[in-house]
Amino acid sequence: MATKPKKVTYRDPGEDNADYLVPLQYDLRQPLPIQTIQPSSIKYQGGYLSSFYFLISILLYAPVPVSQFVIGFIYVGQCTVRQFISPYMILSGASGIAFAIVGALIFVQLNKKPSITLKSSGPNPMLLKILIPVFIVLFLLIIAWFFAGQWIVFEVKLRVEFFDPVLPEYCHRHLYKAAYILIFVDYLLFLVVGVLYGVSRVSPPSDQTSKKRPNRPVRNARK
Repeated sequence: MATKPKKVTYRDPGEDNADYLVPLQYDLRQPLPIQTIQPSSIKYQGGYLSSFYFLISILLYAPVPVSQFVIGFIYVGQCTVRQFISPYMILSGASGIAFAIVGALIFVQLNKKPSITLKSSGPNPMLLKILIPVFIVLFLLIIAWFFAGQWIVFEVKLRVEFFDPVLPEYCHRHLYKAAYILIFVDYLLFLVVGVLYGVSRVSPPSDQTSKKRPNRPVRNARK
């Protein structure tokens, strides 16, 4: 003759003042309920690339390559003393613009939150595997153009001529001065980005929350 299974009770050692605990509402022979993780609670960890410090760095840097590209394109062939200044400005500007765009896409992907209602799965790992290596290559290319530009521009500083286009030392003053000044702007931006990166490393993450003790079942005092 089958006997009716008894309901199991347990005592929580943290509840010293409780008279008794409510019996469990399920049979031990039944599988325990499985807690599922909501997609919104999952966050792709991207470090500095997912922080707003990185976005600020990109926004501060973006005007520099745009200026290089536009000025270099406007004054093509107007620097006899160093013909490569204009192509340098165009190529360096194009690399910088691509670098800023790819960086912005990485930031958007890393901060893309999963959503069931919008049918969004969060960051795309395959896309990030493409964007991050491209971002690194573009960064190295920018560094290379930065050092090459210093030799291209500074080497003719003492003999450049701004007023007579007939002279072999001529270079349009807007083109040369823009190339000269933007190199020092890059130095300043490297310093600012370094400071922002340092701040991002020492500041606590904004999304870090303290672990909370799980809620206990409501207990009724014995009458």
